Amino acid sequence: MQTRSSWQIQKSVLFALFRRELQTRFGGYRLGYFWALIEPLSHIIMLSMLFSLIRSDNEIYHAPFPVFFALGILSFFVFQKVAVNGQNSIRVNLGLFCYRQVKPFDSIVVRAFIDFCVYLLAIFILALIGGWFFQYQVMPVDPLKSLLVLILLFILGLGVSFFTAVIGILYEEWAQFIGIALRPMYFISGIFFPLAALPERLHVYLLWNPILHGVEALRGAWIADYPAEKVSVIYLAAWALSILFLGLSYYRSHRVNVLMS
Repeated sequence: MQTRSSWQIQKSVLFALFRRELQTRFGGYRLGYFWALIEPLSHIIMLSMLFSLIRSDNEIYHAPFPVFFALGILSFFVFQKVAVNGQNSIRVNLGLFCYRQVKPFDSIVVRAFIDFCVYLLAIFILALIGGWFFQYQVMPVDPLKSLLVLILLFILGLGVSFFTAVIGILYEEWAQFIGIALRPMYFISGIFFPLAALPERLHVYLLWNPILHGVEALRGAWIADYPAEKVSVIYLAAWALSILFLGLSYYRSHRVNVLMS
């Protein structure tokens, strides 16, 4: 019998968890995996239509408002959904941890990766809809930078998800406040407004928020001539890697308590 390497075992565990997560989260619905896309697509389409009707000017810095808004909400959701959904990532797989090859770490990473893939697919579908039906200019001017920003927002959310996953097991009553604690970020991360349109005196406070840097940097990489000079991908990367390191450290220091819970 051929002995498998540690990496081969790890790949098998991650792939098995990936399939199980897909089946348990989406496989029970009649339309299956299609439902995974309904929330982000419906949220963006409905709010884009609403704000387009309210606004007299349907463009922001030469970009159609639906494109401007979709980039903001999707980039925010890449962070927020990964961070919040992580609180149940360990709980739903507790029965699998009796197998020594399966670790809570694997469960957290797989669930975060699935959420990330869902929103990447949502971006692709919305780009097709916008370009095909509305003749919007939906191709990014800098595709590599756009992908880099989305990956950094994912890493930032993954770092937070290591905190939320442990809190969801050890401090169940506090886990209820995770979504509430992150909700103000929805309004101060530039989803509804460009940073350049706000008074200069507010910039010094808003620019502490790394998610705002991610939202505006994605728009700057996607929309031609979008004013994103004041945000920094390096600042976002520093936050993302720091939070990931702290999240991994927090998980490692509590992993035994998690398994014994």
